[in-house]
Amino acid sequence: MTSPSNASRAGGFTLMEMMVVIAIMGIILVLITNYGAPRSQWLTTQAAAHQVANAMRSARGQAIAQGHPVAFALPRLAAGVSASIAPPTGIVFAPDGSASGGRVTLRDAGRIVTISADWLTGQVHINAQ
Repeated sequence: MTSPSNASRAGGFTLMEMMVVIAIMGIILVLITNYGAPRSQWLTTQAAAHQVANAMRSARGQAIAQGHPVAFALPRLAAGVSASIAPPTGIVFAPDGSASGGRVTLRDAGRIVTISADWLTGQVHINAQ
């Protein structure tokens, strides 16, 4: 049988061990809040490409539902992503679902993503390069 003094030493943590763990957790919390979540420019560009594609599909759906042509309007994009529309006159979707054709090119630091609208069907496609 063990003596009461040996039993009390066998379980639990000391105050010093608890203080060290709390200090380490505090340092980690400070590092996370100061630097924020890691961000990827490529993921930001992909998200912008999907945003543009959804806006194009929405314009096509509006043209079909309302029965008159709808011009595509470029949504506001995240910082660091630039966009250009070809043709310069813009992309217009017709009530029958077709489009004037064209593409939106997104550029970030090193990659290019093209979102195109097929002139015959109005289908929207994303092509990453």
